Amino acid sequence: MAAAATAEATTEAGGYATVLLAAAGEEGLRKTERTRLRLLAAIAAALNAGTPRGALKVADVTRAAGLAHGTFYRYFEDMAGAIEALIESFARHVRERLAGARQGEAGSRERVRGTTLAYARLFRDNAPLMRCLIGLDAEGGPFARAYRELNRAWYGRMAAAIARRRARQAGGAQADPQSLLPTAYALGGMIDEFLTQVYLRRDPALAHLAADEAGIADLLTDLWWRGAYGAVAEG
Repeated sequence: MAAAATAEATTEAGGYATVLLAAAGEEGLRKTERTRLRLLAAIAAALNAGTPRGALKVADVTRAAGLAHGTFYRYFEDMAGAIEALIESFARHVRERLAGARQGEAGSRERVRGTTLAYARLFRDNAPLMRCLIGLDAEGGPFARAYRELNRAWYGRMAAAIARRRARQAGGAQADPQSLLPTAYALGGMIDEFLTQVYLRRDPALAHLAADEAGIADLLTDLWWRGAYGAVAEG
């Protein structure tokens, strides 16, 4: 619990670069892993500061990390490989944060809102990294395929939770979760697109919500609940 709280605090304070630097400072870590984390943190910081992926240079990254230029190539073949490693690490961090936010009964409003709030904060604190995550997913390749498979697993769990709760509400037999996969995909896509509009495209019509993750979580949770169960969530 304390580790989760620390991760949340560091993410909100400085994004994923701060999380990586905190991990690099842990006692007992091997020097090689510490150095790799520092390189990834420097890339994350540059991306979150607005440097385009294509403009990242090895010299700038190693300078920011306080390392010799040649050190980079002991860990990564090129910048593209380093960015992919960073985004894969970030995707794992997102999954862990969302898993840690799952409290309450599966399919309950508490759980839906908790994970949505955590996701909104991750978007807010790491918008450029989220852009890379979405971009790498669209480009294809081994990481993108793995990320899509993880997404499918996430939507599968969501569909199963909806099926179980619908069965309890109706007092009947549980529907096949496979039949609810389109609903799960649609609801998950709604959340992704809305947060993209707020934090990546920065739509002026939604600017007033950019600093109100709780309001975003409430709105999306009610919409999610309507889509999944046909009514606004209780509580």
